[in-house]
Amino acid sequence: MKKILGIVFIGFLLAGCTTVKPTGGLYKETTLESGKSKIIILRKGGSLISADIPTIGILGHGSYFLPSKSYIQADVDPGNYNINVYETAGLVWRFEPFDIDVTANKNETIYLELITWSVGLVSRAKLETVEKVYALDKLKMFERTLFSDSIQ
Repeated sequence: MKKILGIVFIGFLLAGCTTVKPTGGLYKETTLESGKSKIIILRKGGSLISADIPTIGILGHGSYFLPSKSYIQADVDPGNYNINVYETAGLVWRFEPFDIDVTANKNETIYLELITWSVGLVSRAKLETVEKVYALDKLKMFERTLFSDSIQ
C-alpha cells in the first residue's frame, strides 16, 4: 500500500512540473545543404527521470531544451563543436552539468543520444554517438524541439 501511495504522490508532483512542449513536429529526413553538417541529439526517456529537462548548448550555434521523446537538430558549418548539457532555472535537471566535443564533418550528420539512468541515489547522464539506423528508427516517433520553444 505504501508503494502505491508513493507512486501516486510522485505522479502528482510530476504532473505539476514545469515543462517544454516541442513544436517542430515529427521527424522528417531532409537533404543536407551542400558543404554543411548536421547535429541531431535525441532523447528517449521512459522513466521517472524522463520528467527532467536539460538545456543543450551547442557552442556557436545556440541552446535548446530537450524533453523526453524529442530531438534537436542543428544545421552547422563543418568544424569542432562543444556541446553542453546543463540545468536552466525553472526546469528540473538532477544531473551535474557536462560537455563533450564533436567534430562535424562536411556533408555528414552526427547522431547523438542523451542517456540518463538512476540506481538508488546514483544518477548519471551522458551523450553518446549512435548509429544512423538506430537514430532514424527512434526519431520517427519523436517531436522536434526548436530553438524558439520555451518553458511553459
